[in-house]
Amino acid sequence: MRSFVSGAVLVVTVSLTVVLLPIAINVGTGGTAPAFLAPYVGLVWPAIGVLWVVAVGTALLEVRNRRQPRISNRTADQPRNRQNALLQVDRYLSERRAGSLASRTRVALALDGEPDAVRPFDLLVQPLGEPPTRIPDDADIATVFDGLEDSMLILGAPGAGKTTMLLNLARRLSALAQTDEKQPIPVVVDLAGWSTQTSHRNDDDPNDSALLAGFVRWLLYELDDRYRIPPGVGRTWLRAGRLALLLDGLDEIAEPDRPKLGPVLEELRHNYRVNQLAITCRTHDYERLPRRLSLFGAVHIRPLSRQQVLDYFAAVGPVLDGARAAIEQDDELWDLISSPLMLNVMTLAYQGRAPEDVTAGGVADLRRELFDTFICEVLARNRKIGRQYDAKTAVRRLWCLAWWTRSRAGDRTAVPRWMTPDGWYGLALPEVDYLTHAVCLPALFGALSAGATVMMVAQYGALAGLAVVGAALVLVHLLPHPWQKLAGTGPRQLLLYTVVLLTGTAGTVAVTGAALGLVELLTAKVALAIEAALVAGAYGVELIVFHDNRRRLLLGVRLLAVVVASWVVLSVGDAGPFVSGAAIGLLVAQGIRMVKSLPTDHLPTAVVGDTWRMDVWVAGGAVAAFLIAVLLGADFSSPQLEAAAGIVVGTVAAKAWRRRPPVLAGPLSRWLHDLLLRWTGYLSWRRRAFLQYAADRYVLARTGRSQYAFIHLLVRDHLAECTPDELAAKVERRIADRQVGSVSA
Repeated sequence: MRSFVSGAVLVVTVSLTVVLLPIAINVGTGGTAPAFLAPYVGLVWPAIGVLWVVAVGTALLEVRNRRQPRISNRTADQPRNRQNALLQVDRYLSERRAGSLASRTRVALALDGEPDAVRPFDLLVQPLGEPPTRIPDDADIATVFDGLEDSMLILGAPGAGKTTMLLNLARRLSALAQTDEKQPIPVVVDLAGWSTQTSHRNDDDPNDSALLAGFVRWLLYELDDRYRIPPGVGRTWLRAGRLALLLDGLDEIAEPDRPKLGPVLEELRHNYRVNQLAITCRTHDYERLPRRLSLFGAVHIRPLSRQQVLDYFAAVGPVLDGARAAIEQDDELWDLISSPLMLNVMTLAYQGRAPEDVTAGGVADLRRELFDTFICEVLARNRKIGRQYDAKTAVRRLWCLAWWTRSRAGDRTAVPRWMTPDGWYGLALPEVDYLTHAVCLPALFGALSAGATVMMVAQYGALAGLAVVGAALVLVHLLPHPWQKLAGTGPRQLLLYTVVLLTGTAGTVAVTGAALGLVELLTAKVALAIEAALVAGAYGVELIVFHDNRRRLLLGVRLLAVVVASWVVLSVGDAGPFVSGAAIGLLVAQGIRMVKSLPTDHLPTAVVGDTWRMDVWVAGGAVAAFLIAVLLGADFSSPQLEAAAGIVVGTVAAKAWRRRPPVLAGPLSRWLHDLLLRWTGYLSWRRRAFLQYAADRYVLARTGRSQYAFIHLLVRDHLAECTPDELAAKVERRIADRQVGSVSA
């Protein structure tokens, strides 16, 4: 995705430079620029310089991002390919290990053999019906994997340490691969990103079924994204048996797709050489599968015993006396502290706290309260590294990330890089809704009116500006009125209004200026033909879609009125101003419709009440535009009636499109919601800095370059289900308690 963005920036900057450079050269050699650019000729060369600086900076950034060892795509057998791949694997495993809670609390995990949990795939497999076998407590996971013919399923409860065990296995296999070139390269892949795909592509193996082709295509993408193994090399190594597949989280696949993984893996082993395969899954979710996996053996991670927990506390020392006090006060905690995750959570929540402090504050006796204590404690500890955040901001952002992550398809912990394009994402936040309806929509209506008016006044006089204002006021009053008069107040309303107003005005000026310049470059006849084709196409679609004869008659009358009015004006007046006015009328009508559609896709249908009056803001924007035009020295003495007539005709013609949402309404709606989430503190302006902040406090874990995930599904779900401001208040109280304690000390 980052490469795509960099490429897009380069294309845009170079394209704009290619457009501006001939104009600058033409002016420099005595020529003239297009009329709409004439006032800005002096800025052309500085603009070219800025564009080139942006292009060069983007290129250098992309080069820096690609400095890491890269596997050559020319030939899979190139000598350095294997070593570079192992370096990438070790880098990834180190990052996962450093950012996980398992790096802080190390407890030996005990295993039980579960031969009955898998289906045999060769004659060497133990017969079904065998009871669980106890594996020695000191058995190494790599030794167990080798004893199961390098084909193993790892089962366990939530937080039992399945991923940690898989990562430990990957480290051991990587160490073997470093010393023995015949050993395959271990690659850990999260199954959460896989979904069933049933389409073939040209680069797929023709012998693969559509389901397997989709799985292999996804697997190769993951190898390229995580380990920089190009798809061509990855496919070759997969065929040759040079990869050990360690697949994490069968339970994190979307539930309808989980049963399809077994047949896919069976076909994968048949069509490719997969000599080493390990898969993890929650025990409960695996038992719900209609068909068991075909693997050599399975192991189950035993819950931690009381003795293991007490031995760990004794080994750490007095720093965990608070945690020991919490357990001794309530026996129910023993049922929770049965997994490494919960032991880690308790350790981080209570380490360094005196027993009397823990018992006096009310010990967590349920998982929810324990996780609250964990979040409060890790956020309350001030680390003098990186950027710091107040409690309310930190909790709001963690809640939003957790909610957003959980709402994606599948059961995932990875924090997505981009918001998904589904409207307002289901986040019904009163504060955001109020700012939308009471601040942003008035600002956008005012910006649209001001930008279009000032351009028409500057180009064609006061009458054209008044025509724009009149058209905007009429369109705003027409149904529907989707904005609601919500109760409440929002933070920094004036600043937000100013930001949206200035941004919207600049955008409107740019669009209307581009439209006027395009009409001038194309000549009036060509531009008129294009506008006529657009209007005719829109009306044609309306006449086909709607079967109401009355509506068809009204559309026909409107189209006839547009044609007659255009013919009359063109017969007696100048075509240029009329065509320009018609273009602006079409744009203003579409702009009003687009702003109207913004607040309608996130408010619940039960919301009722009065609506804000938007005509005041439209009129205010027009007044500001006339004042700006006066200050800039606009000529009001020779109004051009053709331009005003064109605006009216364009506005009337655009009414045929009112029942379909404008093309840009969706992206603008997402941009507005994204802005408001950041403005109210639910998202970070500096995403990477906040993600690193959360990783430093063991709420998130870094899983790759610019990639982060919640340390566990339980932590993610707890944050997604909490009330952010209530949890933030608990964090603030904990911070105050720590400050009082430090002063007393």
